[in-house]
Amino acid sequence: MNCLITIHDFHDTDGSFEKAELTTVAEIDGSENDYTIGYDEQSDELKGCHTIMRITNGNCVDVSRTGKYTTNLKIEKAKRNICCYSTPMGTLSMGVTGSGITSVFRNGRLIKLDFTYSLDFDSELVSKNRLKISVSYKEEN
Repeated sequence: MNCLITIHDFHDTDGSFEKAELTTVAEIDGSENDYTIGYDEQSDELKGCHTIMRITNGNCVDVSRTGKYTTNLKIEKAKRNICCYSTPMGTLSMGVTGSGITSVFRNGRLIKLDFTYSLDFDSELVSKNRLKISVSYKEEN
């Protein structure tokens, strides 16, 4: 189902807080415990990349991005996974530890996804992150 999503992206890196916002068209498929969100990146740096978030069992988020920046992150509450992030400069392996995943549905439609996780390199904390995604649907006449 086509919809409009707004992604609020928050990062805390050694006390330096950054946030970004993206609003774009997305495709959402699936049901409350297992669904996907797919969209094309809009920022200049990520232009041409396509991102898919797969939420399974309501408690695991797999983020995969294709294009110039290839990403494969697996975010599970209270678990650390080793994941890959490829850039034009090279590929990085990092630890990803999830701390919370919440999906909110209304009338069978996703209206909000919120998840938090930390990133580490060689077990050294690099950043704490939060993604809040709000969904709006075009009213059908």
